[in-house]
Amino acid sequence: MKVKVMKPRFKPKESTNFVLYPYHIFHIRLHYKRLGLKDKIFNYFGYIDLYRFGAERGDSFIGIEEWDVDEKSVMKAVVTDYDEIKNFAMKKAVEWGALRIVSWWHPLVEIVREERAYKIFWVYRRGAESFVMDSFNGQEFPINSLLNNTGCVRKTKIKRKKSRN
Repeated sequence: MKVKVMKPRFKPKESTNFVLYPYHIFHIRLHYKRLGLKDKIFNYFGYIDLYRFGAERGDSFIGIEEWDVDEKSVMKAVVTDYDEIKNFAMKKAVEWGALRIVSWWHPLVEIVREERAYKIFWVYRRGAESFVMDSFNGQEFPINSLLNNTGCVRKTKIKRKKSRN
């Protein structure tokens, strides 16, 4: 099966397998009108996570490659409604733009480019332990800690003050 993947920045030295995680990437241009000032244009690059339905902002549109992969290594998108994904991306872009500029009017929202692509998570063994590596930032996570939900997420106890009642 042929899929588009985001060009990886990091790859482990060990021989690897991978899992492809679904995203929809948008380049959105926001056109703002302002009273007494020049109009302003912002470019927003939104990476919409199609599994958890969250948004990440990027600095640019990442390079995309086409890979021929086994279907078993591709995660299925949970969110599949295109209009819902597009509206969510535009909403996040407008929220981000509102933090940067004051305008009386809602901006004109233009979708310049969009792609459905997969982020690569490398899966490999080092010694007796298995790891997952994020292909964007190179962070490694032991698979056991992900499965047990320890090690990656620090659990802290909140100490509450006793009330004086």
